[in-house]
Amino acid sequence: MPAKRRLTMRQLQQMLRLAGSGTSSREIAVMLGVARSTVQDNLKRAAPGGA
Repeated sequence: MPAKRRLTMRQLQQMLRLAGSGTSSREIAVMLGVARSTVQDNLKRAAPGGA
């Protein structure tokens, strides 16, 4: 299993901004250079009532 790489606050902010504007998880992942599952996990955590 690969080591988890931490995201910077700037990457998290950009991820939320892009998701809010309707950008897909796949596109966000490519823009930030992270895995799509990382994007999906973080967006789920940021959602109201998220894990």
